[in-house]
Amino acid sequence: MAQVPEAVAGTPINPQLASLRGLKDLPAVRQLALLVGLALAVATGVALFSWTQQPAYVPVFPGLAEKDASEVADALRAGGMPLRVDAGTGAVLVPGDKVYEARMRLAGQGLPRGTAMGFEMIQQDQGLGTSQFIENARYQLALETELARTVSSLQPVKAARVHLALPKASPFVRRQDAASASVLVELYPGRQLEPGQVSSIVHIVASSVPNLDAGAVTVIDQYGHLLTQADPNSDMTQSVQQFEQTRRQEADYVRRIEDLLTPMLGPGRVSAQVAADLDFSVTEEARESYKPDGAAVRSEQSSEDLTRGPNNAAQGVPGSLSNQPAAAAPAQGSAPAAAKTPSAAGAAATQPAPSVPGALPDNTLSDSKSSTRNYELDRTLSHTRQSVGRLRRLSVAVLVDNLPQRDAKTGKVTMVPLSKDEMAKVESLVREAVGFDAGRGDTVSVQNAQFAATEAPAIAPLPLWQRPELRDIARQVLGSLIVLVLIFAVLRPLLRNLLGTPRPAAAALAGGGALPASAIGDDRVSLNGAAGEVMALPYEQKLTAARTAVSQDPKRVAQLVKTWIGDDG
Repeated sequence: MAQVPEAVAGTPINPQLASLRGLKDLPAVRQLALLVGLALAVATGVALFSWTQQPAYVPVFPGLAEKDASEVADALRAGGMPLRVDAGTGAVLVPGDKVYEARMRLAGQGLPRGTAMGFEMIQQDQGLGTSQFIENARYQLALETELARTVSSLQPVKAARVHLALPKASPFVRRQDAASASVLVELYPGRQLEPGQVSSIVHIVASSVPNLDAGAVTVIDQYGHLLTQADPNSDMTQSVQQFEQTRRQEADYVRRIEDLLTPMLGPGRVSAQVAADLDFSVTEEARESYKPDGAAVRSEQSSEDLTRGPNNAAQGVPGSLSNQPAAAAPAQGSAPAAAKTPSAAGAAATQPAPSVPGALPDNTLSDSKSSTRNYELDRTLSHTRQSVGRLRRLSVAVLVDNLPQRDAKTGKVTMVPLSKDEMAKVESLVREAVGFDAGRGDTVSVQNAQFAATEAPAIAPLPLWQRPELRDIARQVLGSLIVLVLIFAVLRPLLRNLLGTPRPAAAALAGGGALPASAIGDDRVSLNGAAGEVMALPYEQKLTAARTAVSQDPKRVAQLVKTWIGDDG
């Protein structure tokens, strides 16, 4: 036969347990429990408030090596700076409002030093017995580190590494090997190096190393893309450079047109395109020309040769006749001798020869003159080399939007096309802006049309959990909700149970008696208090008390149940 529990008979299971349950009715115990609960609630609230007011921790230097992170953490702890170490990445975290202060402190101590040192190596104690090879290796490493720091200072470059191949100089070798260098750059996400910046890196490295040609420097990025041209003189490289030069010149013409027309027409109402035909052929021309009409005497030289002697000197063709002496001249005043020659010859002999201008004297045998005159001719020598990228032809197309016009009466704004005079003015300005040359075959076309309305693409806002400015607000709101839950879910029931006065109904129910009528009154507080005391009893006593209350006063019990149902609703 099963043993019937004593609770069914109306007696408590354990008198000591019943006495412990009665301790809560003592005033001192209730006050002590109240104080402990209030203290815990206040401590929890203060902790939550402090948590919400703490600033967010950010890395003082992202991507530090372990050695550098250890040195940075030790330096910050020595300076009294609050810090944390991220368990996942090992980064050193400091409050967000003190990150720049921490960086300034570390910079004053030369931290972080990085994985490799530059010329700081020279300041260290080298020790005794260091060989020349080690000295050269340390110097080369220091030079590479300094060059890497210089390249890393460029805005798009996050980090850089430089490798130098320096040949060993030898006095026994006449021809030395050429030096070379390789540069690896790590770029920030979304950034890239322009050709001019790559050329700057090449010249920085080439100028910092003796006997290093710029063509022997190679630059690549972290993805393995070659940023320098392998052969600057190749046809492909020259073609790319010519294309880039053409695009730059066309963009310059477009900028000129837009800058000129925007103040007159308004922003966004001009669209221009320019096609430039450039001549990249290399042409050399040598020319030599003379102008005969422009001759001038540079020098002149004249010479004259006169031979003088007696009249009976031998003359004529050598022979017997020419060797005979001449006839004697007649005496002065005597009659001439009879001529043995014909009368014509006598006439010639008796009559003196007429005076001829320029005739030689009687005693002159020969006279020769020579003259040399040098002229300076107009001679022109020219050597012409045409410039590379010479503009051969220019084609310009400009599209102008309609202009807004406000009605004076209604105030309505309408788009009005440009008049002929305005179009002519715009075309004239375009011609002047690009340097129009009809002899070159340039063309300019200006058209007026209504621009199509375009809506700006909608940018999706970032989710709330990705917005950094809402992080602190979310923490404060979460802390406030936790405090409210603590107050209403913990403090309020605790205070209500501890501040409630003991009811005689609890003792009566515990002893198995009936529920007094005063406990089931019209007062709602009394009912709730009695119900609370009843709910604290064991299940068997609860059931006995409910049956007794129903049998004694069912009306009041019904009213109590009705009140409970109304409170739950």
